[in-house]
Amino acid sequence: MANHPHAPSQFTVPPRVAVLSIIGFWAFYYVSVTLRAWIMDYPDHWVMLDNRAWVSLFGIGFTTLMYLALRPLEQRSLRLRVAAAFLFAAVSSTAYSTVNYLSFYVVDPKPELEKSDVEKSATREAQEAHEEKKGPAHVIADNAIHWYFFNLAWAILYLALSYAGAVRASEREAARLRTAAQTAELRALRYQVNPHFLFNTLNSISSLVMAGRREDAETMILNLSTFFRTSLSAEPTEDVPLADEIALQRLYLEIEAIRFPQRLRSAFDIAPEAERACVPGLLLQPLVENAIKHGVAPARRPVEVSVRARIDGTMLVIAVIDDGEGVQGAKGTCVGLRNVRDRLTVRFGDAASLEAGPRPEGGFAVTIRVPVTIHGC
Repeated sequence: MANHPHAPSQFTVPPRVAVLSIIGFWAFYYVSVTLRAWIMDYPDHWVMLDNRAWVSLFGIGFTTLMYLALRPLEQRSLRLRVAAAFLFAAVSSTAYSTVNYLSFYVVDPKPELEKSDVEKSATREAQEAHEEKKGPAHVIADNAIHWYFFNLAWAILYLALSYAGAVRASEREAARLRTAAQTAELRALRYQVNPHFLFNTLNSISSLVMAGRREDAETMILNLSTFFRTSLSAEPTEDVPLADEIALQRLYLEIEAIRFPQRLRSAFDIAPEAERACVPGLLLQPLVENAIKHGVAPARRPVEVSVRARIDGTMLVIAVIDDGEGVQGAKGTCVGLRNVRDRLTVRFGDAASLEAGPRPEGGFAVTIRVPVTIHGC
């Protein structure tokens, strides 16, 4: 089965990080032991540098083998990985202790130390000389216990890195899923075009044709085609310049003006600097539709629907106002207002706001405030 393109990596600890941690561990060992020997002025500590270097290289190799053994278990349970770490640390420590014994006692044994030096300094080299009286197995086992905790410390570090990597991978996946969910929500909200608008427009076109007003019908068909081609071809999750959004609403009101030739008046007051600001596509559509539905349609007199926009500091302020007598959901409970409020929340969070309510002089007003973005669309 093919891997998902966004699936987290099988291994949560990059090999480069693992190798650097191994080298760092053993470099720290080499430097700290050498520095300690120099500070304590251990006898013949300088002649131990090459032996210590060789066994450190073997230590790096054994720890690398331990890493290769632990790596395939990264996706297994934590209990299993901890048990494996304890086991592999014991194997690595035994192997390292064996190499350490061979290096210091068999291949390149260090010079004999005088008894007075042993009594005076109690150096590790003197202790190792004393351990020569013991059997090889005893010395190897004793040192293996000593090095077991050193190897186990690296294994625990590796498990911690693995766990941290898994957490980061989970966070990235959660962030991706949140983004996907927001995108899906934006698409769903964006495509909530009022079907009544389409039905009413088609009925109006049919009435115009039956009344012999072919030119008006043709104009309405062309405007309707342009409106849907523009509104449905745009990417739902992208912003558009306010000028483009206003142009689309002008087109929509021209279509509705054919339905309500004696009742609908439209006005636009858009500040020049506001035209370049970015807004979510079709953000104003539900608001203008509501103004037609609740303000113009039930009226028996001319009703003006006006759209205003200006820059107020760092905020873009847009208002859709009608002076009709219809009543909308003042608290944003109707579908159109709820749609716009949800889109603002998904897109801007708490940085945007929507206020809606009846006007004292009559009619209804909806005011949107969003952060000004000029080059984001």
